[in-house]
Amino acid sequence: MKGKKLFALVMVLVLAVSFAACSGMANANIKNADTEELKSSYPDAHVIVLNSDSAAVDGIAVEESDYTWHVDPSAVHDEVKNAPAEYYTGTKLDTDSAVYIDHELYYYPSLDRNGFKLVNYDGEREYAYYYTDGENDEYIFATLPVLGNSFPSAMMHTEEEAATNKVLHITKAGTYILEGSWKGQVWVDLGDIDDTFADESAKVTLVLNGADIDCSVAPGIVFYSVYECDNEWESRETASYDIDLQNAGARMIIADGTENSVSGANVFRMLKTKYKDDTSTAAVKLQKKMRKTDGALYSYVSLVIDGETEGTGKLDIKSTFEGLDSELHLALNGGVVNITSEDDGINVNEDYVSVAYFNGGEITINASQGAEGDGIDSNGYIVVNGGKVSINNVTAPDSALDSERGVYYSGGTVVIDGKEMTLNSGYQGISVDSGNQGMDGFGGGFPGGMNGGQQMGPGNMGGFGGQDFGKDFDIKEFKKKVAELGDDATLEDVLELLGIDSISGASGGQNGDPGNMGGGFHGGPQGGNGEFPGGNGGFPDGNGGFPGGNGGNNGGFPGDNGGGQGTVPGDNM
Repeated sequence: MKGKKLFALVMVLVLAVSFAACSGMANANIKNADTEELKSSYPDAHVIVLNSDSAAVDGIAVEESDYTWHVDPSAVHDEVKNAPAEYYTGTKLDTDSAVYIDHELYYYPSLDRNGFKLVNYDGEREYAYYYTDGENDEYIFATLPVLGNSFPSAMMHTEEEAATNKVLHITKAGTYILEGSWKGQVWVDLGDIDDTFADESAKVTLVLNGADIDCSVAPGIVFYSVYECDNEWESRETASYDIDLQNAGARMIIADGTENSVSGANVFRMLKTKYKDDTSTAAVKLQKKMRKTDGALYSYVSLVIDGETEGTGKLDIKSTFEGLDSELHLALNGGVVNITSEDDGINVNEDYVSVAYFNGGEITINASQGAEGDGIDSNGYIVVNGGKVSINNVTAPDSALDSERGVYYSGGTVVIDGKEMTLNSGYQGISVDSGNQGMDGFGGGFPGGMNGGQQMGPGNMGGFGGQDFGKDFDIKEFKKKVAELGDDATLEDVLELLGIDSISGASGGQNGDPGNMGGGFHGGPQGGNGEFPGGNGGFPDGNGGFPGGNGGNNGGFPGDNGGGQGTVPGDNM
């Protein structure tokens, strides 16, 4: 009996070690916390143990099917409404399980490069691939962006590559502790998006406990259909940077003492065979979007990322395009988050509405490893309330903090390319550039504001004056119109868009080196000393310059009187 008991004990130990090896981390750097101890903090949570291409929930193996998504724009398929290029093979699981696995993975397919045409799509130059099925030839199937001088072929993937990735579906509300390694995507979808949007019970929290998620053809984690806590944003008369996200339906928690990673690729614009406006006479009509997921970690609704009490949990996000994206709002409240991306590190993308909050934790962003990209890009607001935000490697592309409606600061630390910024509470300006000296920060008033920042250029060129753009000036619409002009646009064309009909002078620049170039567009009263790059004459008029003006630090972009701190990267350059 003793021998049998000893043998049984040995077998149990062997199985335990074997299970630990299988369910443990493929990445040796991934660390997890004690599962039982962690579960005591989340008593209702389900534990999902990932094992590369299989998984178990609360100790029970997850069901799997061969249901696979395909795409072929050269043939007509009737399975997906308004998207005849899409079809499926295999058997879809008929299950009410909260978690299951299949191959319903949406990725950008490998298409013949010679089939793409360079077009102007919605104000952007993009490569367009049209249907070639003989019935829908007038419609664009998908587009790719123009990035630098090379065709973005790396954004396309073969069926063979896609087949190495599986999809772990989460279909029911609740809290799920993720641990182990997964080769593929985690897709959170609680049902019809119109139903979940306003259903306060449709919430999912993912607790990362040593989770390593790696998808080679699409985002690693996607929150597709859960509750949107700001579900009345479309009915608000005015946008606001004061949004309550405490009740968000999409939430991630980085468990203390753990190391986690999410890696993924983007899926660029794929379109429906349906026009937004059938009456449009544009050469390239706009079509309704089927999908576009640009980040390695992507949410279709407002997303909140928390740490635990100690804030020692780590999350590495690595992307072949953008890093962390939300289609509405985003809040980072704790933990240690490191993002490495080819394009934007973080993007929140509802025009003039989205808010990116930084309330705590340590965020480090190494953005624009590719042709372009911002550190943090908000189509609405950026709000820094606490924690530490460090942004690196964005000297050549757009900016470290790029926001259509401004950066607002009330606490915390902001570091750009190793330099800690000096910020005052309040409005910081539209965009914070991390370029070289002479382009460092938007300290002055554009369009004005009293008391701009210090002189920054190499020399004084005078300012721009005349047209009062004000805070209602739609910079996104302006950029779109400039793009529509194309490569043959002249300075006169751009001035016409700005409502400026001549270049005349107020007083010339001061202390010019290589020399004064004279006043501004239409002059205007004498601007402050040293706008961008200096001289008298404001942009557009009045006191304050771009970025300079008398007085040092105050002034906004687009700035009222007093504006705000003369923004990052700082004062007195």
